[in-house]
Amino acid sequence: MNKKLFAGVIAILSFLGLALSSCNQTQIKPFNGVLDSVFKTEAPDPVKKIVGELGSDKQYEKLMDEESDLVGVYSILGFADGTSSEGYGIVIHKDGVWSALPEICHGKNPLARYDAKSNSLWLTGGVMEGTGVLVEKLYHIKFHDDGKAYIAGVIDPYLMQEALCQKFGYSIKDDKITFYAGDRQLCSRENKEQNMGGMDEDAIWMGEQLFYDISGDDLYVYFIPGLKFVTGLVLSYEDMPTLTARVTIDKDGKFTLSDENSVIWPFEGSFRDEDYGEPNLDISYRRNDGKYNVQIGIPRLTTLDDGIAVMGDDGLEFTATDAAGNPIGGLITLKGDTAVVTFTSTTWTLIEQGTSVRYIR
Repeated sequence: MNKKLFAGVIAILSFLGLALSSCNQTQIKPFNGVLDSVFKTEAPDPVKKIVGELGSDKQYEKLMDEESDLVGVYSILGFADGTSSEGYGIVIHKDGVWSALPEICHGKNPLARYDAKSNSLWLTGGVMEGTGVLVEKLYHIKFHDDGKAYIAGVIDPYLMQEALCQKFGYSIKDDKITFYAGDRQLCSRENKEQNMGGMDEDAIWMGEQLFYDISGDDLYVYFIPGLKFVTGLVLSYEDMPTLTARVTIDKDGKFTLSDENSVIWPFEGSFRDEDYGEPNLDISYRRNDGKYNVQIGIPRLTTLDDGIAVMGDDGLEFTATDAAGNPIGGLITLKGDTAVVTFTSTTWTLIEQGTSVRYIR
């Protein structure tokens, strides 16, 4: 899955339309906080001076170059005299016109997508980085009649995290943490951290992981809940799901979070067969319909490459076609980095009902 970055506010999109989800399950609690802090620094003077002074002596990293639309987006890496950009400065080239946006922090993994229909850019930028920390801003870039680019809007990460806190919740019972969207259960995780300070009702935070997917026509925000130890401010992300929501921005620049596709399950990815160490299980999420593509390889026996799965109460429920051309199905469960494929419906003599195969991420 792909990930992002930036800082500096020229236009903050105001937050609208998200009320607390009605819920009759009193055990569901909202997440207990947002960012503790943001690492903010100001763009260095050499970067500020690039406005109107673009030239070939600058060092750029190409983020996007859409020749058909005559659009290019670049990160400033540094200057001919060896001066660092300190992570700031985005340069946009369109129809022969160069524009500099020095206030945008491009951080670890800046991404850009040009929308030809609206003649605008979506851009992710970083506002917070550290060990295991990634927090991004989403920028909407538009163009004046003379071709100059400007920041038309940006979603502040604090406002986004507040919105997500209202949309998602959790409960803790015994050794299980369960996540919800409103009153709809999404998934459960084992509570592995009870021996590291204990858990209380303030244990789950929004966390310091927030990023965007701008690759398609729809915009999606992702976050990973943080496990906050009672004895300190350390956040752990081990074995947590990645939750997501579709972001809708209206003509006035106000955003809301859709209920559509409100969780990306941690089943996604490639897994190796436990016995042979070969990549034999691949699971990918289909955003258009909320299902999963599943390819299952059983070493020295067969490959099921047309599997389709849906999320059930106990895991991914899949169906596929066996080597004889008949339907075969089962359940995929995940505990930590171990996925177990159990066949619950089969007519093929080489795979009996109840057969299980283990895979490691």
